[in-house]
Amino acid sequence: MVHRTLSLVIAIRLLGAPLAAQQPAAAPAADSTTRLKWQHVALGIGVVAAASTIDVPIANAFQLNRTAGSLNTARQFDRFGDLTGAVPILGGLAIVSLVSHNHRLGKATLRAAASAALAALATQGIKRIAGRERPVEDADLDGYDFHFFTNHQAFPSGHTAAAFALATSLGDGIGHTWARVGLFGLATGTAWARMEEHEHWFSDVLGGAAIGVLSSKWASGKLRVFGLRAPRFLIAPGTIAVSVSMPQRRH
Repeated sequence: MVHRTLSLVIAIRLLGAPLAAQQPAAAPAADSTTRLKWQHVALGIGVVAAASTIDVPIANAFQLNRTAGSLNTARQFDRFGDLTGAVPILGGLAIVSLVSHNHRLGKATLRAAASAALAALATQGIKRIAGRERPVEDADLDGYDFHFFTNHQAFPSGHTAAAFALATSLGDGIGHTWARVGLFGLATGTAWARMEEHEHWFSDVLGGAAIGVLSSKWASGKLRVFGLRAPRFLIAPGTIAVSVSMPQRRH
């Protein structure tokens, strides 16, 4: 019920957006796309590595203060980062866009779905490489048990990545502070839930949140990853197409 209601609220807000937002601009604006470079990636890795130094005390605090009520609340927040939460939200928006013939809403829904899918692909790839044990698997709870290229999947948190990808994409699509606060509140709740359930360390959810935000920004065209733009969705009556542009080499 919560997810169907959220879909309806988002759809109403997007359907009620000013028509001016759908009108073509008088002149092309200068390219203000942010470029993700290796230096930024290195900085992000450094921040996550620094955060890992407090993984153990945070995990211990969650373990000591866990209750049946907190676990039940965590399971509710958890849904925003998996298919049981994302599918009803995106499916509801897609249905509304088709019934109302609102192409702006359709594009926003596609961008949100692409953001979540991209975040899922990125996190699954990194999980396979890192092979970090989850807190529930770590017998001595030291936080540094990595078995590279194995099936241990603590780092990064896929639920958190998907939740922040959806929150960023839908928040940008709605464009209102209250919506961003609510959506990022749900995403933060998902990150908290993964630690409460003893499934992830603090650095896992921090890394997942960063991947989710970056996935959304790239999918929406606001970010270039090493010069590469994301595919663009072109929607017209009876037609859905994807446009891909490759980075140009300087001679």
